[in-house]
Amino acid sequence: MAKAKGDIILRDRLQFTLDGSGNRSVNYGRIDLSDYVNVVRDQGLQVKEITYQMRKTGPGGNTAAFDPVLCTDTISFASMVVFATTTAYEDANDVGIASPNVLNNYTLTTTRETNTGDSQLWENQERFRGVYDLHPDGYTLVTDLLIGIAADNCTKYDGETVEIDIMMIAEPRKVSKDDLERMVAQANDL
Repeated sequence: MAKAKGDIILRDRLQFTLDGSGNRSVNYGRIDLSDYVNVVRDQGLQVKEITYQMRKTGPGGNTAAFDPVLCTDTISFASMVVFATTTAYEDANDVGIASPNVLNNYTLTTTRETNTGDSQLWENQERFRGVYDLHPDGYTLVTDLLIGIAADNCTKYDGETVEIDIMMIAEPRKVSKDDLERMVAQANDL
């Protein structure tokens, strides 16, 4: 829940569709923060935490549980990346924790190895580098937030629509001219 008395909790759900090979070039959903940010009125939003939950859509089953095995047994490696940013990168290969204006980075990978006797070993990894890791005091926003998604070889979800739930804990704050100048300088660091 909220970390402090003045915190607010914002939630959103985005959908994206993978192509017939389980791929998705970088695609963005926009979280409208216009109720909380306004440069003219010196209003900003200090993001303290962002949490993601992948969800399966469509019929079948009693839950929307997302299967972490991203590929079928014909593929040896699959990956999916989700990130929050204020800059729309054209290619997800350009996004990492050192990229300007990136708040966090969430990666899912599946690796398949065939052992002797044709048995298969699946390894799923989930890594999250959050706001609290990259910006311990929170990341101050003065614009809307973009949630980016990209996928390679996620054949388990060929042609399917997948959902991602987003929960953000943030605190409204005043933004000074010095704060804005630091934000511009940091955006141009790399």
